[in-house]
Amino acid sequence: MKRTIMIVMIIALAVGTAFGQTAVTGVTPKDARSMGMGGAFRVFSDGYSSFFGNPAGFAGMGSLTLLDTSVWAYIKPNSASIEDIQTIANSTSTDSQKASAISDLLAQNNNFTGAGTSLGFGWAGRGFALGANMVLDAPIGGSFPLGTKLAVVSQADGVVGFGIPIKMGILGLKLGLDGRAFYRLQSDPPEGWPLKTFMDAMNSGNLSPFELYGGYGFAADAGAVLNIGPVLLGVSARDLGVEFKMGKFTAEDLKTKGFEALPFNGTTPYILTPQYAAGLGLRLFENGKFEPSVYAEVENPQEIFASSDMIAQVLSSLHAGAQLRLLNFITVRGGLNKGWYSLGAGIDLALIELDAAVFTEEMGSYPGSKGRTGISVQAAVRFGR
Repeated sequence: MKRTIMIVMIIALAVGTAFGQTAVTGVTPKDARSMGMGGAFRVFSDGYSSFFGNPAGFAGMGSLTLLDTSVWAYIKPNSASIEDIQTIANSTSTDSQKASAISDLLAQNNNFTGAGTSLGFGWAGRGFALGANMVLDAPIGGSFPLGTKLAVVSQADGVVGFGIPIKMGILGLKLGLDGRAFYRLQSDPPEGWPLKTFMDAMNSGNLSPFELYGGYGFAADAGAVLNIGPVLLGVSARDLGVEFKMGKFTAEDLKTKGFEALPFNGTTPYILTPQYAAGLGLRLFENGKFEPSVYAEVENPQEIFASSDMIAQVLSSLHAGAQLRLLNFITVRGGLNKGWYSLGAGIDLALIELDAAVFTEEMGSYPGSKGRTGISVQAAVRFGR
């Protein structure tokens, strides 16, 4: 226990004293389970979800995930969006038809569209975790055509973690810690490439003008969850990392050389921005035939106490969600993501889990100002919950 605390303190000190680097945010999946609950359920994650949430989940019940994959798209779930996507994907569509479809997608969704995917596997629970995952997100934003940009960010992680359960009567405490080796890839500039220029380059077959940065690094995550009967209190700290360096290459290099093009000896220093969260939950009749639960989480709670308007700061970082699990295989979800509603549902068929969600996330400066709507579909082959 003392050793775990010491490791976390050393990493936190290294983060706090670092300077001269460009700060970047870690990449996490828009999985249907979390997004269906308004982006909540990261502080109180369990099983495979703990690789992206709270390592304290490694102290819980064990599960072996042979495959977990998510696909999401930033589109309104309506017939017009589907028709636009079909037009874009159709090889017989003209350039003007595809441009019009992209313009329509952006116009429907506050000048946002794009897509992403994640893929991973691993064991998590009973005090130990070992796994690997990859996340790719490619959002498109801005007014069409000249202001629209395509950004690309990807991160692959190898994770090893440990969890400690402590039981004291009606009190239960779970502690968790993990270490990660990661490789990060992102477009340069990070806000993205001009979409029209990129599409023209795709047609011509020359992607050499489009540059990326790539490099590897190391990070740690830590967390704790205290339960008093059905009431849960949790905190987590993610992306506690030290400086890592990335090197520059081009999209043409990636196209022609594949993984051989990825740089491993970069010179430009970067550092992950630490992400903190705190939450309150209520989980009733756990593992029963009727299992309701409610969660509320805030990002970076330390900023709330430093703010002159604490209520506004809470609302701008609040993720709240609820789920109802019925008969151990059907789940319905709902949530509030910084002022925007989300809905989701899932089904657990023995080894196969299927989940879907419709969500909106805040892209503006205050809750409810500029929402980006998306859909997420998740499938997993898993032994245990």
